Amino acid sequence: MCKTQIVFMVLGTLGCVPLILGYLIKFKNKIQLVAGVNKNKDKIKDIKGFASLVGGNVLLLGLIFCAGALGIYIYPSYKRLIEPALLLSLLVIGILTYTKSKKYIEILK
Repeated sequence: MCKTQIVFMVLGTLGCVPLILGYLIKFKNKIQLVAGVNKNKDKIKDIKGFASLVGGNVLLLGLIFCAGALGIYIYPSYKRLIEPALLLSLLVIGILTYTKSKKYIEILK
C-alpha cells in the first residue's frame, strides 16, 4: 500500500466523522454532540438556529475533507497544495462558527 492510499484512507475516514456528526446536529437537532453545550444549554436563545449553524459548518468541513481525500487520491502530485488548503479551511470554518454562534448564545455580564 503506497503513501497516497494511506493518506486517502485517513482523510476519508476523518471526513466521514464530521459528515455524520454534522447531519445529526443540523437535521436531528442533537446539539448535545457539541462540546460544552450540555452545561450551558439554558444560555442558548435559538436552539434550532444554533444547531443549523454548527451542524451545517461541521457538515461542510466533512465534505471538504472528503473532497480533499479524493483530490489527493486522484492527483497525488498536488498533495502539497491540498493538505495546507484543508488545514486553512479547518481554521476558517472554526473561526466563522465561533463568531457567528455568538448571536445564538446569551452572554452573562
